[in-house]
Amino acid sequence: MRKLNILILTLLFSLFSIAALFGQALEISGTVTESLTGNPLPGANIAVKGTNLGTASDRDGNFSMSLPNFGEATLVVTFIGYFSEEITLTQSTSDLSIAMKEDVLKVSEIVVTGLATSVKKRNLANSVGTISAKELIPAPAQTLERALNGKIAGVTVTQNTGAPGGGISINLRGTSTITGSTQPLYVVDGVIISNAAIQSGLDLITDATGAGSATPQGQPTNRIADLNPNDIANIEVLKGASAAAIYGSKASNGVVIITTKSGVAGETRIDVTQQIGVTSILNKIGARRYDAQTAEAQFGQAGLDLFNASGGGFIDQEDILFGEKGFLTQTTLSIRGGSERTQFYISGLIQDEDGIVKNTGYQKISGKVNIDHKISDRLKISAYTTFARSQSDRSITGNQNAGATTLGFALAGTPSFVNIEADENGVFPANPFAGSNPAETIALLKNKETVYRTINSLRLDWNLMRRENQTLDFNAIGGVDFFSAEHFVFSPNELQFERDSSLPGESINGETVIIFSNLYFNTTHSYTTAGNIMFRTTAGLQFENRNQNNVLVNANGLIQTQSSVDQAASIQVFQTISKQRERGFFAQEEIDWNEKIYLTGAVRGDASSANGDTEKYYLYPKASASLRLSEFMDMSSFASEFKLRVAYGETGNLPKANAKFSNLITENIGGQTGLRPATLTGDPNIKPERTKEIEMGFDATILNGNGTIEVTYYRQNIEDLILEAEVPFSSGFSAISTNAGAMRTTGWEFSLGLTPIRSKNLNWTSRVNFFTTDSEITRLDVDPFGHGGFALFLGEMRVQKGFSPTAIVGAESVFNDDGTIDNILGNANPDFNMSFNNNIKFGNFDLSFLWDWQKGGDVINLGKLLTDLGGTSADFDDEVTFTLPDGTTSTGPAGTQRLTVLGTITAPYIESASYLKLRELSLSYSLPSSMVNSMFGGQLSYLRLGVAGRNLIMIADYSGYDPEVSQFGNVVARGVDTLPFPSSRQFYFNVAFGL
Repeated sequence: MRKLNILILTLLFSLFSIAALFGQALEISGTVTESLTGNPLPGANIAVKGTNLGTASDRDGNFSMSLPNFGEATLVVTFIGYFSEEITLTQSTSDLSIAMKEDVLKVSEIVVTGLATSVKKRNLANSVGTISAKELIPAPAQTLERALNGKIAGVTVTQNTGAPGGGISINLRGTSTITGSTQPLYVVDGVIISNAAIQSGLDLITDATGAGSATPQGQPTNRIADLNPNDIANIEVLKGASAAAIYGSKASNGVVIITTKSGVAGETRIDVTQQIGVTSILNKIGARRYDAQTAEAQFGQAGLDLFNASGGGFIDQEDILFGEKGFLTQTTLSIRGGSERTQFYISGLIQDEDGIVKNTGYQKISGKVNIDHKISDRLKISAYTTFARSQSDRSITGNQNAGATTLGFALAGTPSFVNIEADENGVFPANPFAGSNPAETIALLKNKETVYRTINSLRLDWNLMRRENQTLDFNAIGGVDFFSAEHFVFSPNELQFERDSSLPGESINGETVIIFSNLYFNTTHSYTTAGNIMFRTTAGLQFENRNQNNVLVNANGLIQTQSSVDQAASIQVFQTISKQRERGFFAQEEIDWNEKIYLTGAVRGDASSANGDTEKYYLYPKASASLRLSEFMDMSSFASEFKLRVAYGETGNLPKANAKFSNLITENIGGQTGLRPATLTGDPNIKPERTKEIEMGFDATILNGNGTIEVTYYRQNIEDLILEAEVPFSSGFSAISTNAGAMRTTGWEFSLGLTPIRSKNLNWTSRVNFFTTDSEITRLDVDPFGHGGFALFLGEMRVQKGFSPTAIVGAESVFNDDGTIDNILGNANPDFNMSFNNNIKFGNFDLSFLWDWQKGGDVINLGKLLTDLGGTSADFDDEVTFTLPDGTTSTGPAGTQRLTVLGTITAPYIESASYLKLRELSLSYSLPSSMVNSMFGGQLSYLRLGVAGRNLIMIADYSGYDPEVSQFGNVVARGVDTLPFPSSRQFYFNVAFGL
């Protein structure tokens, strides 16, 4: 009995000792540093695994925290761009020194794959492009789209115009539609936002849509430009349907997921960057140099007289029009910090950029506030708000059909011996050889756009259940994207081309208001079995509203000196209202077996008021699988990590908001204004275009972790293409917008990441991207037709079964009896694109540069045709020999020869679009911490000085300003040049510091 009592007492003592041990709090502290340099990592996240306990390192990398009721615990340390570290804690743990290794090749990053889930990249079954904040803007970018250029395989960024704030086209994985927009869906902090490009009404002056093409050509700013690139933490690009299927009927063009920066617990940190720079024209097309004989031959006696009066001199008209050295400034400020419960991020941007044309420019002021607050360990609320005001003045360039109103058309008809500058009294001379004086147009015409925008969203994350092997989470996201775009175009009476008008003086006032609202509800259940198989089930609902109201007032015959639209002889009012309602649901199941095999299956259902049947839900399935082969066999001789992946998915592309309706337009008959049906009628049965994609590939980590390879092949079948089909004239219409075709797009994507050198004082990281894309029309239920041009003899794209939709045909093309063509002259789609992105750190120096190479592709250079017609082409007098359709040859001056064969040969105006560009270059120097502390008394945490440039070098065998051109904006038909606003290069000096 005594022994039993002793045993019981011993057990009780042990239990009390263990309870006391587990009830004792553990105080730990430490420092988080970069493994190679030893520099502190401020803002690193330190958390206890499986709990909500955590903190962040301060500006010196230090942290401390208390663990109540300490037992067994594991500390997880994470920092964006670095491998995570796990540390097992014991009762004796106190002071920790944690050195983190940079994940320069992004092997360990987490990728957002849908509306409520994310997955480690090593398990991902799709090719998803990712860009970190550091990679996005080593050199300042006017807009976000420009910063994406050349950085992701499969992503093509085309500059529609070089004008400040001018339009940009982004294309993911080639052609996905013929008549619709090619732009991807943008999601910012979980909320879909608008990337609308609002026309200013400039076509009413230029009459650009008056002949040959009904596509608006004003090249307005894409509204994604309202975002501040400096606010972005990372970007993920879902390039194909297999990855983007969870977004359903809006995702055939891919999805760009943007996550903005957030606050971190710890000491408040302030970062300031100041950029100052200059911009200049990237490339000139040159001009013809005349002598008396050529001046008289081209322009007659009047030309000879002016040539003699000028003394036979050469006036560089391009320098007068595009020779400004624009001043560039950009100031950014960010403040981030917070407590363990509440974190905040606040930022501001002031940007002012002059253009290379006088009186043009782009200004933007923006601000952002992000707040995250933990109401409890299981409930978190986040609020995000962005405000932006931008203003741009882009002058008047590009196509026209109204007497040389645009700068390029006027320049093409103005010889180099004619003076177009104002005299000492500010009076501009009339241009005797063109319909306008472009220098006068620059000085007096206004084309302004002012935009006010707010993007607001609220997010709720609620952990409903947390157990050892399962969790249940609910999140809700609501957001509103509102912007008002005001347009003001003023063409005063005294302009040369206005003086020739029956109602001189024109003013256009427009306002567009767009409101996007989103509401999402998502629930995610995760369960892990004893065999370490994780099942994650996600389901959700979405509701979206899109409202747009566009009002445009056009006034002609203005009273002298007046610009108000009510001071005119003729006033027209145009208004377009569209309302679109969408609702959807989705369900997704993910299975993860010990991070060796990863399976995903999902379905999305969408109904939209844009469809003919507004109540019908169109279903979009997806399925994918990844196999980490290196977990099942020894591949160390080749790769430390090797993954095979395959994925299938379907997405949609909604019809235009009013495509199912027949519109009425105004008509004046006998002085009486009335209404009549438009020539294009709507289809009440119209449905979304559908993309079905399969992609497969592999990812490998090689060279002992110093290299990665990603290879992807994809095949897309696009069905139910929306095209215009002819209808009997007896119907009162000429065509109907309906589903009438199919197309196939295939491509390869290769990405190679390397760290050739990695040491304490020298680090070199390099990434090479390479991709191809090819498309073919596989079914056409309408007659073959031309698009993306102005006439067959001038060159245009051809939609025909068996052709690429970007195939170029011309006067040489031979028609068959059935209306088809057997021969093409070129293709706007390139053979391949390749980029070479590098970052080299040497001591305190940091060098980054990006080369972008496009091989192949063709441009219809109508700018060359315009200068030929004006007799001003730089090579006009160069002797060339042409082979004519009948096999004979003709030799003579190049300009004369091209014009002689115009109408029978288009090829002279089709040129290669190949180029090599130095997209970005930056070099910075970070002053040593000891020097900064000494100079500023410890007030600054860092000080960095640098220089940067964008578009510094272009190598191209192209006679226009830039082979990277798209006259028709965000549609499939790119590669048409009508002398747009020229591209420019920028050079900056910058200073950055932290407080």
